[in-house]
Amino acid sequence: MPKVYVLAYEDCYAGSLANPQDLYLVANSHWREQYKRQDGVFEWQVLSEDGAPVRTASGLRVAVDGALVDLDEGSIIVLPAMNYPGGKAFSHKLLAMSAIVSWLSRQYANGCIICAHCTSSFVLAETGLLSGLAATTSWWLAEQFGQRYPDIELRAGELVVDEKRLITGGANGAEMVTALILVERYMGKAVASLCAKTLLVDTNLTQQTPYLILPRQKEHSDALVLSAQDHLEKNLTSPFSLDALATQCHVSSRTLMRRFKEAVGDTPNSYLQNLRIEAAKKLLESTGMSSEQIMRRIGYADISSFNRLFQRKTGLTPRSYRQKFSH
Repeated sequence: MPKVYVLAYEDCYAGSLANPQDLYLVANSHWREQYKRQDGVFEWQVLSEDGAPVRTASGLRVAVDGALVDLDEGSIIVLPAMNYPGGKAFSHKLLAMSAIVSWLSRQYANGCIICAHCTSSFVLAETGLLSGLAATTSWWLAEQFGQRYPDIELRAGELVVDEKRLITGGANGAEMVTALILVERYMGKAVASLCAKTLLVDTNLTQQTPYLILPRQKEHSDALVLSAQDHLEKNLTSPFSLDALATQCHVSSRTLMRRFKEAVGDTPNSYLQNLRIEAAKKLLESTGMSSEQIMRRIGYADISSFNRLFQRKTGLTPRSYRQKFSH
């Protein structure tokens, strides 16, 4: 059985640090009970960069078992999520973790498995190991991740993306699903299922899509495109016309389309659809309006087209979305 190494660093979440260890502990108990064996169980250690204790985001002081060392082939490394301080501060934090990033690259070359989720997906991405592969992160960080790592196939709607030796997860809590994947890989489906039931891990929750806030994509400096975006936001229910929008912005349709796609990574029409679906989600959450009323409120005239678009963007029908998120 491979040994698990949980990496502790300043400002990580205490639950994200401890939860996988708890799940592996429960897995060991079920393994022994199921197969009457004392061997073949998970073992784990907590490491920090220099072997010193760390303080979690909530202020909890955590002692560790040692400093970073080279690990045996097949070892499992778990990166907990950490507090997100915002744009530039987060970039500085990632840069300050260069020693950890280099260590992760070496351990992957040694044959280790690396698990990351939420903000720690960024730490793993910094290694370059995910280049050309698929990954996910917390739904609310999807836009930042996609902009920072354009060479990674971002599957923001998925809760966990398993690339065999590189496993990424979504929002905080996905570390439990990731741990279950590894329990099933090494101990079998029966033990993994017992762990999920014991710890109430919802294995049916595989998508983040319903939680995604469709991006506003305004982190650029193109004044023309910002003006077009503002116009679309203020005229949400108006029929879309690229020519009319270009005239409003005093440029040709071709110029507007080119610059909009360069700045936003999307077409004006698709951007408007995202705005409308976000508006529909808010109305479904906070009002008793029917789907037909909401459809008209946000500028659509055909209920079947609206329902198809809503389900494509959120993974749920309007009715299911309301049942799940209504206030």
